[in-house]
Amino acid sequence: MVSGRVKISIDKLQLAYKVGRFGFSTGLLVLLLSARSGLLDFYSLLVLGIYSLVSISILTFSRKTYLYEFLLDELFLFLLLIKGVLSYTIFSLFLFFPIFFSTIFLDLWQGVAATTVALFLHLVYYFFVGKAFNPLQSFLNFLALTLVFLVSIKVKESAEEQRNYLSELERIKRESEFYRRLYEISSNLAHELKNPLASIKGALQLLTPSKENERLFKILISEVERLDRIIKDFLNLSRPLSKERRKVNVKHVLEELCRNIPSRKECRVEGEEVQITTDPQGLLSALENLIRNALYWAKGKVLIRVEKNRNFIVIRIEDDGPGIPVNERERVFEPFYSRRSGGSGLGLPIVKKFAVESGGFIFVEESSLGGAAFILKLPIEGSGESSNS
Repeated sequence: MVSGRVKISIDKLQLAYKVGRFGFSTGLLVLLLSARSGLLDFYSLLVLGIYSLVSISILTFSRKTYLYEFLLDELFLFLLLIKGVLSYTIFSLFLFFPIFFSTIFLDLWQGVAATTVALFLHLVYYFFVGKAFNPLQSFLNFLALTLVFLVSIKVKESAEEQRNYLSELERIKRESEFYRRLYEISSNLAHELKNPLASIKGALQLLTPSKENERLFKILISEVERLDRIIKDFLNLSRPLSKERRKVNVKHVLEELCRNIPSRKECRVEGEEVQITTDPQGLLSALENLIRNALYWAKGKVLIRVEKNRNFIVIRIEDDGPGIPVNERERVFEPFYSRRSGGSGLGLPIVKKFAVESGGFIFVEESSLGGAAFILKLPIEGSGESSNS
């Protein structure tokens, strides 16, 4: 699963940091032992030995990452600075790592804590160790550490956005597989019913009803027509997207639908004229279902807006109707779920099928008009031959 791979990569990054912590301490210990310099004393060996022991314990027994690990890293670097094993510049550079990774792996406040401790150790070094105070160098170090902290927040936000996006794609993939099987059943059922229904409809058209049976005859004709529409919806639901792709001016299609769909309610289209490469019939069916749904629920107005957002077109269809409760906003795209009497419950699933198979999205939120807003997001470019329409 995609989301699983993201989690595994984060776990590997945490493991790499823990291995790096242990490798750094043991490597420095070996380096000092081989140098045989004045730095090789009981203090240095004690600090390096304890830190190496704690690091290998964390690496071996701790699966999660905790704040104390990064505070330990900062304290270890500070002790080496006091001893003179590390210079002040090297100490400041190495602090980038616990600040950056604590913010990535932990909560925001824990990242703030790690950054605050790092800045505090700088002050301790200058004011209590007796070193000459350099305001400019101190300011630049404080600024660099703060920038690292802010950058790590942005990196974490981007990673979380990507993780959420991949999780959504994984969910859509699972749904698509479920719906694909459902569409196959729908297709078989529709074809089985289509021919008998056509025979019934033809026979009714040949009959001449008497005055006594005229009302019943009209009911039969009405119900046959309703079944015919449901079967057509079944076929649209099960029909795969055409491999033929053409460039379509979406705003023109929406304007034509608003003019041709019978309704006394206002239907207005605003925004940009954007052309997308898509299956024209699939797009037409999806947009028609969305507009018919909006006109049905609207009190008096439907507003449609077309915008271009990077490589996608965003179509926002709003109405001033009663809206859709939050707990029903996902269910409206389920086959056979309908909030209107006499509805087949297949119109919005047809829209979702087209959106998913086109590499896009469809979702619902509250409208600025007070009702529901359906947002259809589709990629502008598609595969196949293109020609102007």
